[in-house]
Amino acid sequence: MINDLDIQPTDRVLEIGTGSGYSAALLSKLAQDVVTLEINPELADMARENLADADCTNVNVRVADGSKDTLPEGPFDVILLSGSVEVLPQALLSHLKEGGRLAAIVGQKPMMRFTIVTKQNGQTTTKTPWDLVVPRLQGFATAPRFTF
Repeated sequence: MINDLDIQPTDRVLEIGTGSGYSAALLSKLAQDVVTLEINPELADMARENLADADCTNVNVRVADGSKDTLPEGPFDVILLSGSVEVLPQALLSHLKEGGRLAAIVGQKPMMRFTIVTKQNGQTTTKTPWDLVVPRLQGFATAPRFTF
């Protein structure tokens, strides 16, 4: 996923779903700075320790719900959701800079698609280069269900 985002050394990156900090560590070596949000305080603490051990000094780990908490550090060049969502979170597009990219794994089992949205001239374009299945991020909207 990180390769497909073409991250540049001047990019400011937002990651949602820090986990152990592994993706944030990779992002820190490619980007200028990284803000990573983790909803679980224990995981955020573990990520801080892992990132400090890896000498990743340009990463800010915040305990936050990426589906609804404010993002005062934005806008960002890149937003990466490190987990899946049922529907693309449109609200996050407002936190993208012009020319920015948002990457999310969108869908439901057994079919999820890696989705990259690029913002150019106030418009967005979407591509879905490949499929995969990963665990769901907490807090994000679910797709409407058909009911009788």
